[in-house]
Amino acid sequence: MNEWVGRSLRLTTVCLAASALLIPPGFAGVGPSLPFALGLGILAAGLLAVRDQLSSLPTAVGYDLGWYARDLWLAAALAALVTIVGPATTADELAALGGVVGLVGMLNYFVRPLYLLVFSLVVERSVSTRG
Repeated sequence: MNEWVGRSLRLTTVCLAASALLIPPGFAGVGPSLPFALGLGILAAGLLAVRDQLSSLPTAVGYDLGWYARDLWLAAALAALVTIVGPATTADELAALGGVVGLVGMLNYFVRPLYLLVFSLVVERSVSTRG
């Protein structure tokens, strides 16, 4: 169960970080383009290469920064995917897509206790019927 709690929180973190990579360039007038997506892909590859170093970041204000930082490469990869596949054609639409990705992350954050409860009940029931 703890593994699913971590995975669900990672999904939220990745979506919010991807949103943070898409919204500011959209506001700055950078639209979706192949060079921008390539830059995000290079960022994802770079973050993947230093993933082990990022996971050794300290705990600050009760949050294990290394635990969150080791998945930043997924956020850059998601942002690149949204840039390439997304229906945006202008910079404003790219910022809006970034907002949608962030909204998905926050929706996951708020709904997560519900589906984790359902998951725990299903797992508990399947274990009790086997035993």
